[in-house]
Amino acid sequence: MKWIKIFLLAVLLISCGNAQNGQNYQAFSVAKDLFLQGNSQGALEKLETLEKQNPSYLLPFNLDGRISLFTGQYERAEKRLNHVLKRSPLDFDALRWMANLYLLTERYEEAEKLVSIALENYVEEPRLLLLLAASFKEQGKVKEAVVAYHRAYLFEVELAYAHYEMAQLYSQFGLEKECKEQLERASALSERRFNE
Repeated sequence: MKWIKIFLLAVLLISCGNAQNGQNYQAFSVAKDLFLQGNSQGALEKLETLEKQNPSYLLPFNLDGRISLFTGQYERAEKRLNHVLKRSPLDFDALRWMANLYLLTERYEEAEKLVSIALENYVEEPRLLLLLAASFKEQGKVKEAVVAYHRAYLFEVELAYAHYEMAQLYSQFGLEKECKEQLERASALSERRFNE
């Protein structure tokens, strides 16, 4: 009987946690929709309420950091993104937007350091490589910038292959219009690579 009570208590706790997670995500979705509709201030207000209610739920902090960055509220953006990185040091979005913040605030060496660390875990990630190249460029490290830009550029080869594979899938399902679009994208990327 004792084990049944423990089991029922565990099920109850898990159910409560799932309900709370659902409510958190629903509130986050409302804030995200406000942002996508162009209401940045409304989104930030919703996110701030959610952040106060549940500081361990990182999605609102990440989106808040991005919106704050886009709206020029750099101090707020840095605070929110640091909150995420303290709890989840490898969070890709937080790393990426923090590097953007460093570039916008002319903290190029900090951007370089952060992106270099991120690339240890997200090897050859083109968005990070572009940030690294930008930080090198702003520091006058031309050779390093060229190498980083070239590494990011190589991603186009993989992207062309992805479009080609998608075209094959669409063709198998008789979706000829979609197949043709994917082949055109693959061809455009491949052609651009060979003409340069």
